[in-house]
Amino acid sequence: MTDWKPGQSVRLDTERFYMRSLTVSDATDTYISWWNDAEVQEGLGAKPRGWGKQQAQRHIAKFNNARAFHLGVFCQEDDVHIGFIAIFLESPGIVKTNTVIGNKDFWGQSVVAEARARVLQFAFEELQAVKVVGQVDGRNFSSIYNYKAQGFKTEGVLRQQLPNPDGTRHDQVLFGLLKEEWQQSE
Repeated sequence: MTDWKPGQSVRLDTERFYMRSLTVSDATDTYISWWNDAEVQEGLGAKPRGWGKQQAQRHIAKFNNARAFHLGVFCQEDDVHIGFIAIFLESPGIVKTNTVIGNKDFWGQSVVAEARARVLQFAFEELQAVKVVGQVDGRNFSSIYNYKAQGFKTEGVLRQQLPNPDGTRHDQVLFGLLKEEWQQSE
């Protein structure tokens, strides 16, 4: 448990990384570039946003650290910002999360597993979640692997839910992890 109270900034530490609440000053060129990078956005099942500084700052400002959190993922060693994790209290006991590692040098480096493990602890212990859910582009095999490796169960597939640039459609996979499943895996 931490000393966090709703509305306060959050900081969560792991061995190699830390996650902290982003502020509008974190809308750097690097952060903005992740929203505009086709390869990064493809993992989310989205198109590049075409954002500038103002759009990024408005996006960050929407998060209140009570029901919606936007945590930057930073390296412990050198404070390099490599991605972010969004956390939403969807309804009583249900927390939705998604993770983006925008710095491609860290793809395949188990960042998501390490960071999400700490976020799950925060969700279940601090936010009193009974279930954590995530939605994944059905073509994002690394995200699907990461969810399953952390004990999430496939709860459904929304067939042809997401559009492709060529006019075709592809699936979205829904994952869920119950608190008791998380506790058994610790």
